[in-house]
Amino acid sequence: MSSLFYILTLVLSHLFSDHAVLQQQTQAPVWGWGDPGKKVEVVWDGQTYRTTVQADGSWRVSIPTGKADGTNYTLTVKSGKETLTVKDIVLGEVWICSGQSNMEMPISGFGFQEVEGATEAIMAAPETASQVRVFDIKTPKCTEPQADVDAAWAYTDGAVTAKTSAVGYFFARRLTRSLGVPVGIIVNAWGGSRIEPWMTREIIDGAGLTEQELKDLYAVEEQPDRWPETPELIWNGRVKPIVGYAAKGILWYQGCSNMGQPHCYDKLQKAMVQMWRKEWGRELPFLFTLLAPHDHGDADGRWRPFFVENQLHTEEILSQSFAICTETLGNKVTVHPSQKKEVADMMVQRALQNVYGIYSGVSIELPRLQSVEYLEDGTAKVTLTQVWSNLMSISAREIVGFELAGEDRQFHLAKAEVDWDGNTILVSCPVVPKPVAVRYGWRNWMGANLQKSNGIPVPPFRSDDWEY
Repeated sequence: MSSLFYILTLVLSHLFSDHAVLQQQTQAPVWGWGDPGKKVEVVWDGQTYRTTVQADGSWRVSIPTGKADGTNYTLTVKSGKETLTVKDIVLGEVWICSGQSNMEMPISGFGFQEVEGATEAIMAAPETASQVRVFDIKTPKCTEPQADVDAAWAYTDGAVTAKTSAVGYFFARRLTRSLGVPVGIIVNAWGGSRIEPWMTREIIDGAGLTEQELKDLYAVEEQPDRWPETPELIWNGRVKPIVGYAAKGILWYQGCSNMGQPHCYDKLQKAMVQMWRKEWGRELPFLFTLLAPHDHGDADGRWRPFFVENQLHTEEILSQSFAICTETLGNKVTVHPSQKKEVADMMVQRALQNVYGIYSGVSIELPRLQSVEYLEDGTAKVTLTQVWSNLMSISAREIVGFELAGEDRQFHLAKAEVDWDGNTILVSCPVVPKPVAVRYGWRNWMGANLQKSNGIPVPPFRSDDWEY
């Protein structure tokens, strides 16, 4: 269905199907199509809202939603002799779940790649099936903007749960328990997709990339039998048709396919989010996941941490953006870590504290490098922000992931231990008696394991600004 079309029968967007979740306490747009010039009445919660079908066949109204209270609502739309009825609508929280395969990966897993806790999640699904609802979009590549998507809201019973995004489902299930309201997830993820297909070329051109970066970006050629890699192909068919649907925020898990852009991905991510926010007409909070460790063909390669550093920079240049770190959850042999529940739980913590403001007193901010002091005995004393004496216990396992380099700029694996103050880390290496630089987690895969005592991983960091 293209963006401009004429239709003589009354139609609702597929977003408004039985079992839908509408964002609570907002003005929720409701839209569809009909015979141009005809009157449309939308009946919601005892009130009638009227409009007229526009010349292009579209119509839209906004309806007020109250606080989620367990009520099941009915939405009725009338135009002339035609009537449409949508039943079993609930109010709650709505989140858009997008990205590539780590967001798409279902509870049942991929071939030879499992999701931890999958069996328990599927067996327990009926307990929250009516509270956790999913709208799963599967539209193919589209070169022209579309008006609607072919999908419908569904309860997450066992069968639906098994094929639902694991990150999205675990997020929704935890959030509904934390808030006590229904949670709807719009799953809109495509494995392998680059970030460019999620926005328009016009937005990319205005993202502040250099001429060479744009040249490299547009040198990517679309392959018909592969996932989307070039601008607009996902935006047209999967995002444009849902623009405006009342939602609380965005969950984003993407980046692997853009890892060759370690200097401009943050600009692209910012541009995409700003475009979505402008189209939605509100500043949707943006929760995004940093790439987990994986060998990517060379465990000692360093292109992943350089990319993660750039990903993390998004927090500094984009308001209401919050990073989730997966540095202790990676897997050397698969790019799809199995610990999707842990990722979702960290997303929920971010949502509760930074979006809903009800998780205060818990330190979930990601530690950053604050300073390095090089002691006379060759020890590097590393101080991090956001730890407040709660780095992993000094009695915990050996800390893995630190490296030191001297004037020769050659890095060597180093021993590290948390100092007694719980705020600093002492790093040393016999073959680097006079270090000038320290790095943590700065390889594609090295089993880095430093985290805060509440399980929040420390992201990769470095004290140098070297280009390798």
